Amino acid sequence: MNQFIQLLSKPYITIGASLTRIGFGLLLLYFYGIHYAQRGYLWGPNGVIDFELFQSTMIDYNSFSLYGLSASPLFFEIIFHLGLIFAFLYTIGFKGRFTSIVNFILVFSIHERNHLILDGGDNVMRIILFYLIFAQTTRFFSVDSYRRQITDREVKTSFVSSSLHNLAILAAVMQLCIMYLNSALYKVMGEVWQNGTAVYYTLQVEEYSLPFFRNIINSSDLIIALVTYGTVIVQISFPFLLFNKRTKYFSLILVVGMHIGIGIVMGLFTFSITMIVIDLLLISNKDYIKAFSFIRSKIKNIKFSKKRSSKDEGTVSEG
Repeated sequence: MNQFIQLLSKPYITIGASLTRIGFGLLLLYFYGIHYAQRGYLWGPNGVIDFELFQSTMIDYNSFSLYGLSASPLFFEIIFHLGLIFAFLYTIGFKGRFTSIVNFILVFSIHERNHLILDGGDNVMRIILFYLIFAQTTRFFSVDSYRRQITDREVKTSFVSSSLHNLAILAAVMQLCIMYLNSALYKVMGEVWQNGTAVYYTLQVEEYSLPFFRNIINSSDLIIALVTYGTVIVQISFPFLLFNKRTKYFSLILVVGMHIGIGIVMGLFTFSITMIVIDLLLISNKDYIKAFSFIRSKIKNIKFSKKRSSKDEGTVSEG
């Protein structure tokens, strides 16, 4: 029991949680940015889904959204711009816990306002955003951490805070595993996935394929079969490969590659980036520090090489 308490008293994956915060924040800023000019049409009370229809939908599905509280265009503008402001504050890590709660409510509200233009990544993002409310997401790369450095104040975390953080990270990772496993199991029950032709039929949908990549993949039955079976294998093996450190990173590379492929070939950019951002929670602080040190040393070597080459050129020119 003492070992268990000691294990919970130290927060883990704090760098990954901070990077996930930044990744989600940038995605939300991108989301608000690309829809800003058409915000009234897409999300407003007089837009593609009018206020009365939206309210009836919320009642039917027992849902909630701040955008359903008033049909006033001014109220809509206030809520929308608050969402934009808090997405920015969440990205930079200002007042972490409070901002996380408000940002989650605003993101949930706008996602509930119009499901028609979302790509599925919004569902898993909302779940992970909720878990991250209880996590320490501003320990690194944030305004909060910078302010602590200025005041020379150490981060003091209680047992409850550390435990909530670790449980939140565990819940996020479990959610990821359940999602991949369920996705794979549903696939293997389908005939087109069993016979290796699912990718072919998926790419026939114009909205979810780019002609250039569709033509390349459809040109070979072998490629179609490999991509179809490979997708199922990667997803169904992912939760089990996490138990070993070496296989964990191998599975992480495979799943990130899969999402890059989905983003490029199917055009599901925000969905793929969302999933890759969540995968950042699978990397330990120790490995992040090693990676940062490696990158820093490479940058220093490049700078030193440039200075040395410029110095040698100056010596030659003087000669």
